[in-house]
Amino acid sequence: MVEVINSEINKESYQNHHVFKLIDKMMDYYDGLADTSFSFMPNGTLTFGNYASYVYMSIRSTLDSVKSLLKIGHITDAFVLIRKLFDTVLVDIYLDVVREDNYDWMKSLVVKEMDEWLRKQYWIPKIEKIQRVLKESKSTKDLYPWFGWNGNLKKIRDFLDNHVHASSYRSILLNCQDICIDNREKQLQNAYIILHQIMVLHMAFTFYLNGPYMVASTHMDYRDCGEEPPEGSECWLANYAQEAFDEFLKPHTKLAAFIKEHCSMDIK
Repeated sequence: MVEVINSEINKESYQNHHVFKLIDKMMDYYDGLADTSFSFMPNGTLTFGNYASYVYMSIRSTLDSVKSLLKIGHITDAFVLIRKLFDTVLVDIYLDVVREDNYDWMKSLVVKEMDEWLRKQYWIPKIEKIQRVLKESKSTKDLYPWFGWNGNLKKIRDFLDNHVHASSYRSILLNCQDICIDNREKQLQNAYIILHQIMVLHMAFTFYLNGPYMVASTHMDYRDCGEEPPEGSECWLANYAQEAFDEFLKPHTKLAAFIKEHCSMDIK
């Protein structure tokens, strides 16, 4: 087989594609979220620190890997990791709902399903059950319809699955950075669209279910200094979270208004 050296991935338009700036913004959000969420003790768990903080750190690491793979032209591998990212987001949302719906401090301080997952004795169910739980749960039934679970989100998962399972020869070629193949930059745009939609999904559920995770440090800073915090500062949003809201959710006007109405935090 004659190999033709592919110079496309070295072009400025490829290396400076806006997907890389998007990934940087996503990593900044998860960096901040991992930090501000750590001190919260989620209902239904008895772990030291917030387990979700490590979920957010893991997502941030996956994004960093996706960026590295796209930079060197391993596009199929990047899509495989984006599929992993999508699954991690769904797991995070699902566990939030499990904790919220099953916590009963009168009976137990831990939610059995959560405790078993944390102790590696429970496997997360398939996507069909996760969707059913999110659709029927009192915690998320009002937010669930805002997303096209059987439309755009299903198309995204099908697209990513095709790369996971090497369903086409083209998918294999996209992972060979030395092979000339048309429209590699189009695949960067596909990655951009998919990552953006995953981010909108996760942020919407995080603001809706766990708004206090993104609190500004002002309230605790005053407490640590032995001073009375400003009134209402427990609801002030951290700068990284407000910037992410403006970037990802505010353009979706109706969804943003719904989140602001139901989030306990002061969103501008």
